[in-house]
Amino acid sequence: MVDQQEHAAGERASIRKNRWFFWAVVIATLNPIFGGIIVGLLMLSEPDLRKEGRVVTVFACAWGLIALMLLARFSPSLS
Repeated sequence: MVDQQEHAAGERASIRKNRWFFWAVVIATLNPIFGGIIVGLLMLSEPDLRKEGRVVTVFACAWGLIALMLLARFSPSLS
């Protein structure tokens, strides 16, 4: 009985963790420089979400750099 309750609690935590990760990646994709880095750093502060926080922070930084390089290359006013 206790094992089943612990297993159910672990599954709920895993589902919540996956939701946080999914939404963090969506935010990092839409607004990489501010939103993605902030959410990634928030996830890094949570002990259960450190691994996902690293992924989101690195993704946000990389996507932000790519977006800035593309903007600099294809924007006529910046040339």
